[in-house]
Amino acid sequence: MPTVRGWLTAAAGIAVWVLGRVLDATPLEQIGAALVIAVVAAVVVVRARRARIDVARTVSPERAPSGRLVTVELRLVNSGRTPAPLLLLDDRLPVELSGHARFALNGVEPGGDRTVTYRIRPALRGRYEVGPLRLSFVDPFGLARSDTSGTDASAFLVYPRIEQLALPRDLGERRSVSVSALRQPSGARGEEFYTMREYVEGDDLRRIHWPSTAKRARPMIRLEETPWHTRATIVLDDRRGAHDGFAESSSFERSVEACASLAALYHRSGYSFRVAGAHEAGVPTGKGTAHLHRCLDLLATVRAQTAAGGDDPLAVRLAELHSTTTPEGTLVVVSGGVDADEAVMLSLCKRRFRQVVVVLFAAHRYGVGGTRTRWEGERRTHEVVRLLARAGMQALVLGPEDGFGRAWASLSNPHAHARESRWDPKAEPV
Repeated sequence: MPTVRGWLTAAAGIAVWVLGRVLDATPLEQIGAALVIAVVAAVVVVRARRARIDVARTVSPERAPSGRLVTVELRLVNSGRTPAPLLLLDDRLPVELSGHARFALNGVEPGGDRTVTYRIRPALRGRYEVGPLRLSFVDPFGLARSDTSGTDASAFLVYPRIEQLALPRDLGERRSVSVSALRQPSGARGEEFYTMREYVEGDDLRRIHWPSTAKRARPMIRLEETPWHTRATIVLDDRRGAHDGFAESSSFERSVEACASLAALYHRSGYSFRVAGAHEAGVPTGKGTAHLHRCLDLLATVRAQTAAGGDDPLAVRLAELHSTTTPEGTLVVVSGGVDADEAVMLSLCKRRFRQVVVVLFAAHRYGVGGTRTRWEGERRTHEVVRLLARAGMQALVLGPEDGFGRAWASLSNPHAHARESRWDPKAEPV
């Protein structure tokens, strides 16, 4: 089929030929005829090609963190009996990755091969498809082209951004990660007496040791030894109504990145861990590199969902965790906001998990609401943080400018945690 240049050349040839006929100028007629014949000859050449181009695409790596370069390699082999003319390659890319990757090759001899490489840098997590490739044969003058399909699409995953985290000290950061179970002091019913400590707000009053209380003139709590397995559960709040913001600046995207960082942390620490959502069933408990990849695959493609009605999906998920009898080390819930009822459900989970951490990427801080909406959001968040602190749980509240790694590190600092327990909403200009 003629290209745009070919159509213009043919039109010019016809016009010159007509002008030659009108002026009875034979040279003009010959020039016009030559231009038209050149276009026809170009179409015949590209349609009569006997070159056969086989294309193979390689995407490396197939799983990449966001912001990292992904290399796409196209290998073309001429398995035909004649040389391939000028080749135009158009590899379709997703809109987020600029749309197209276009190249030109001067030709491939019979049995020859060429390699074309280009790089892309996906900024957002997700599943991307590169291709299909459109291969065009063009004559040397660019007057005609013949299009064909080179190869099908190839998919790859982009993981959420991962921050390097460390286990909080109270989880035993210096222990051997090869141990499959730990014996830790707990206020729950255990196997034998372990030690005592001073009462803090939120402790079970049934664990008060009255003889020691009378002797020391201050309430003392009896701790018992309970086996706590090196097992962690990460819950992502994937309810659409719990989040606000746009694209990578939304509270949901920040929550997904935090879950990915936590999964990498527990993988490095030798934990068995699982990742679940309020709606999403998630990945069952496991460990090892393959299990980490399954969790990150889920986090690369997870989307916030709207509840169809009925019970609150997050409350149902927390009730499921509370109903299981096997003790675990850590529960981390990452959300854009929880209410008082969900805070109560989290306090019930404290009986099963040695440590419960709630990470709140406060949704109202990521939205575009007015001052009144922001103050209401701060007030609700303040009340939830107080409820969680009274139940002996730790809460991290983060805004758009707050780094998750730094906030997570504060869990190892009791003074920082004390300040967080007295957190108050800050005034903002009207």
